[in-house]
Amino acid sequence: MQITFSIVSHGQSALLPPLLEQLQALSATVPLQVIVTENIPDSRPGLRDCPSCPILWKVNALPKGFGANHNAAFSECRTPLFMVLNPDVRFPPNVGLEALVAQIAAHPGVAGPCVLSPDGRVEDSARRVPGLVRLALRRLRGISEPDYSVRTPVQQVDWIAGMCMLFDSPSFAAVSGFDERYHLYCEDIDICLRLHRLGRSVAWVQSARVIHDAQRQSHRDRRYLNWHVKSLLRLMTSASYWSFRFLPASRQS
Repeated sequence: MQITFSIVSHGQSALLPPLLEQLQALSATVPLQVIVTENIPDSRPGLRDCPSCPILWKVNALPKGFGANHNAAFSECRTPLFMVLNPDVRFPPNVGLEALVAQIAAHPGVAGPCVLSPDGRVEDSARRVPGLVRLALRRLRGISEPDYSVRTPVQQVDWIAGMCMLFDSPSFAAVSGFDERYHLYCEDIDICLRLHRLGRSVAWVQSARVIHDAQRQSHRDRRYLNWHVKSLLRLMTSASYWSFRFLPASRQS
């Protein structure tokens, strides 16, 4: 199946060449197109010409939020699959992209890979829906691991993190994409909960793996911390959050 990859750069042009070169190599076996959105105008990296990996560059006049940028990219998507990808994600040789594609083909919705840090640690990219007690306990205990077992090859989860999400295009359209009221943070939780409401799959696939050099800006920058807190408050007062709480147990992960 053809895939459109959506990448948003926030003045991160230095991160783009390795990822785009990996996508160019991948295009030899997987039909794809790439949309790169420059949220902040930046120098454009030089890349070799690759007809099998067309890249559409979009430049914003004013910065937009995470969801708004990927929604705008989706409006240019003409493929059955749509992948949201952070610029600091890298593909190992055994990325297992075909496992994500197979999962989506069999169970429409969204699928995410096992995300590894550069030192090989499994990151917390598959989580249960947050609550105040759960958030407090994770913070107090210093937990930064997934809420699910890595020993289960494929499993339904509450939500997967937005650094790497593969959607079938009809499912993304069915929920009208990301909720643009979230400027940054929690839009990935919200869209997963809305997919759950429609009975779509939200899957974590262990045989697919990516490497992510997380920046954790909200731990260092007050502006990002403010966005994080506001997004959590919006999420926990949203209809998608509370309707998920009341879904039958058989419909939850």
